Amino acid sequence: MRGKPASKSHQAVDVDVPARRTRSKTTDHDVSQDDDAMPISPTVETGSKRKEEELSAEEDEEETVEEEPASKKAKVGDDGHAKPKKSDSESAEEQEQEAKTKPKSTRGRRASKSAGARGKSAAKKKEKEKVADEEDSEMHDGESNSKAEDEGEDLMPDVNGVLERGHIYFFYRPKIDVGPEDGVHDLDDVSKFHILLLPRESETKSKHQMFRVFTIGKKRLPDRAKGGREVFWATMTKFGDNFAEFKASEAMGPVDYETKTKGKRHNEPARVAGRGHYAFFSPKPKTPSQRATHLLYYLTHPSPADIGEVQEELSIYASGSFIVQIKNPKASNPPQAGLRPEKKAQYGDDVIDEKFGGDAERGTGRRFIAPNPASMLDFQGTEMLLIPEKHEVDEILTDEKAEQEIEEESRNEAHYMSARDVLKELRLDEKTFPVTALEGDWL
Repeated sequence: MRGKPASKSHQAVDVDVPARRTRSKTTDHDVSQDDDAMPISPTVETGSKRKEEELSAEEDEEETVEEEPASKKAKVGDDGHAKPKKSDSESAEEQEQEAKTKPKSTRGRRASKSAGARGKSAAKKKEKEKVADEEDSEMHDGESNSKAEDEGEDLMPDVNGVLERGHIYFFYRPKIDVGPEDGVHDLDDVSKFHILLLPRESETKSKHQMFRVFTIGKKRLPDRAKGGREVFWATMTKFGDNFAEFKASEAMGPVDYETKTKGKRHNEPARVAGRGHYAFFSPKPKTPSQRATHLLYYLTHPSPADIGEVQEELSIYASGSFIVQIKNPKASNPPQAGLRPEKKAQYGDDVIDEKFGGDAERGTGRRFIAPNPASMLDFQGTEMLLIPEKHEVDEILTDEKAEQEIEEESRNEAHYMSARDVLKELRLDEKTFPVTALEGDWL
């Protein structure tokens, strides 16, 4: 019957009513229950007050009705009547979902944005975000390397445990004008003392045999019997990534030159005084300030039973250990010690800031640190301290596997290698470099 309120379970669908609309005061009593009847327009109602309110609402919704997409309008059958396609429960669910997604409206025209306007606004916003993302991407690509450094990426990260292993050699060179007929009789006849390190090729990035040559200031090793009371100065005098190019026979061979005051001078070639296995070892510290790096070695030549006068005066024991500390090149040297500024290691400001903490002379960095990783020694002009340790190697090298391997290899090589094999290993000619000192006697 017309005019009778429609039940909640069966409501008519309005034609051309936009899906998004402002709050209307139309109630269920304004809608007919007859499915075949033409839906009542919200503007045709009885009562002057209700009609005025609906006319006002229609003015607010006029723009929305004109721009609402056709896909959201109710479909009409051939007879001009509404064509219901969904059940009441489906319509209720759809309205409930729409109510959740659409923003709360306010009174007046400010609450009535058209779908077209919203779409254009969203498209513009999306385009701006896309452009901004592209600009950010280009900026980040250009700054990726510097940003990684700023965020704390270490240039030389610390390593715990065995840093490096290889072979170690000890040399001494006689003083000038000490000829073969005179010979070296004791430490007073020694001019310089050197350590040569040949790291294992498997532990370096070089395709060839790397090498390092250190010069010890006191012409011998610090005596382990005296513990830390003897601290010796040492300098990296030669470094390279190809031992073949070092040409040991020339670098350690005889030197002849002439001076204005004394005329011709002659310097005898260096003598090989010892050979063995070494390792740089850095145990995990409790705090960064307690970081320490140890240089450990086991002697192969001469064997422990054949150590002679030469090794005793040079403080070369059958095995030994030293704490190694390298000096900040930005720190000043003690009087009459160290290298001139232009001769010091050139680490670069980034490495000095990262490893030393800055310029020691300005109070922002440390004067000495433990070399970790071992590649911090790969700079010619590196200055360092050697501090002897009384403890046995196996007490310091807590990596049992590495300690056992080094000791076993040293024992085996001492058994099957002769002193002459050591010279061949270094590409030295026996006529120029006699094996006498390697067997324990001065030459």
